[in-house]
Amino acid sequence: MAERYDITPMAASWLRALKSENKSDNTIRIYGNATRQFAAFLLDGYQPATGEDGTTGRPAPAELDDVHREHVQAYVAHTIARTSASNAHQHYRALRTFFNWLVDEEEIDRSPMRTMRPPTVEEAEVPVISEDQLTALFRTCKGKDYVDRRDTAIMMLFLDTGVRLSELTERRVADLDLDLMVLRVLGKGGRWRSVPFGRTCATALDRYLRAAAKHKGKPLEDDMWLWWGSGGRHRMHRFTVWGVGQMIKRRCAEAGIPNIHPHQFRHTFAHLWKINGGNEDDLMRITGWKSRQMLSRYGASAGAERARLAHRDLSPGDRLQ
Repeated sequence: MAERYDITPMAASWLRALKSENKSDNTIRIYGNATRQFAAFLLDGYQPATGEDGTTGRPAPAELDDVHREHVQAYVAHTIARTSASNAHQHYRALRTFFNWLVDEEEIDRSPMRTMRPPTVEEAEVPVISEDQLTALFRTCKGKDYVDRRDTAIMMLFLDTGVRLSELTERRVADLDLDLMVLRVLGKGGRWRSVPFGRTCATALDRYLRAAAKHKGKPLEDDMWLWWGSGGRHRMHRFTVWGVGQMIKRRCAEAGIPNIHPHQFRHTFAHLWKINGGNEDDLMRITGWKSRQMLSRYGASAGAERARLAHRDLSPGDRLQ
């Protein structure tokens, strides 16, 4: 039996290329996870399918050129069964980009995924965070110590700007302007934009910056990371995507409310903007959306409430009277 091919070295080269293109840490993390799991599947998990007529599918690849659509399809099906269709869709996109890079680098003549289609994903309505839940959440960090100041500032920024998780965490001190009340973020596609926030959020951020300087034991400098861990050795480590997710999970447990994913703040921001009559073009500019289709997706779970309130103001029957 031929030894199975390991795509890990090629994937490592691809990830280095992504870093040279200044892709975000979150993008590199997602792509790296997809290729690592695909490599492990080819080495240990893939088994040729056997048809009803007794025919056997392709063996595991022994060379890079042997990687076939059938192998990728088997991995996507495996990922759907093990996790979800949405996660498999994410891995599909990562692998498609990986194989296209291999073609550009002339490592292979053509992508094994060139005729593949992504798995169908049913659009799940992400629930918005209720006012009661928000109140309970912020009540858990009413204290004045560093961690409370930090967690309040992070959650307030999420709520008041609708920024993505990676857009919030991968920020330097210089990206924040409290006088203009804007945060400069790097969004999808490598596009920078300035996101405005309100007076309450500015106050929370100002309190955090003062607490952070005391926490670090020195004035904050423009090129320093904006968010930092808490006690012990974590004091010198930046607060990562994983850390923020764990913080919100912990705060939800303290508040006695269901766990909230950071992306729910983005949906909640969009919902509150719409329900209060905000301009859709302004919403697209703030959130960094390029497609108007996103306007209907975000805050969709609360669409019935917005329709009811709109009808209250626009009812043809009431206007006739």
